Amino acid sequence: MIIDFRSRPPYKSFAEKTALFPRKVDEDFDDPKLVPGLHKNSGKMESARKCDMGLYFAEMEEAGIDFGVVHGRQTKTEGYVPNEEIAELLERYPDKFAGFGAVDIDKPEGIRKQILQCKSWGFKGISLEPGYGYPPRYFDDPVLEPAYETCIECGMIVSLTSSIFVGPDISYADPVHIHRVAVKYKELPMAVDHGCWPYVDGILGVAMVCPNIYLYPDFYGYMPNMPFADEFVKAANSYMEYRFLFGSGYPIRSMIQAVEQFKTQPYPPNVLERLMWKNAAELLGI
Repeated sequence: MIIDFRSRPPYKSFAEKTALFPRKVDEDFDDPKLVPGLHKNSGKMESARKCDMGLYFAEMEEAGIDFGVVHGRQTKTEGYVPNEEIAELLERYPDKFAGFGAVDIDKPEGIRKQILQCKSWGFKGISLEPGYGYPPRYFDDPVLEPAYETCIECGMIVSLTSSIFVGPDISYADPVHIHRVAVKYKELPMAVDHGCWPYVDGILGVAMVCPNIYLYPDFYGYMPNMPFADEFVKAANSYMEYRFLFGSGYPIRSMIQAVEQFKTQPYPPNVLERLMWKNAAELLGI
């Protein structure tokens, strides 16, 4: 059993209106020096190159992934996916996906209404990427307080995307902003995507003292030779055993390659089983 906690299928607006698709691989660049770091040796992912859902499901099966968590996106810079399309995807494939809706933080007056609508569709949580906002914001910005409060009220999870890429400068990856939110809203489960890379030591420290923090660093935790990835492994093999999740990060990386590389990390079999699906199943309540 494998649950992929971070996937964006090439479905409708994901493929048509975000910066995620079509996904280039090494051979699509004339000069190897121009291949972005996260594109290098990215494995089999024709589905992302061709924006094909049939290929997506074939790759999902080949990877051995049974269930995926689809995270929405609503930004002016990286693309916009209506939550209605995620609801439609869940209705069409109820045995394949859980949904996290996106919140348009550039319309703060509508945050609560957006989350209540997502709850009515059966979404498990909300995905926040405030560093991509216009203007960009930190996670502890007061504008986001209604999102956290409404998620507590609705029993939903909040996913926070935090790394060097999400924001105009590196300060937006600083885990101090997540720490402040986690302490203020102790009853709110918060799943941190990208693991605040490169501030890996910082978010691992926050997760040690904040039991409501879950981590799924996706490609930052499994790519060969990724700096600081071994620190995630150490934490997952100790105090994060029950709060660490597998996520492929598709379409940034191949689902097939993600599973293969994640399994090469030095996790004992009992820990690996928790990371690959048990922790996610318990968090999602499935």
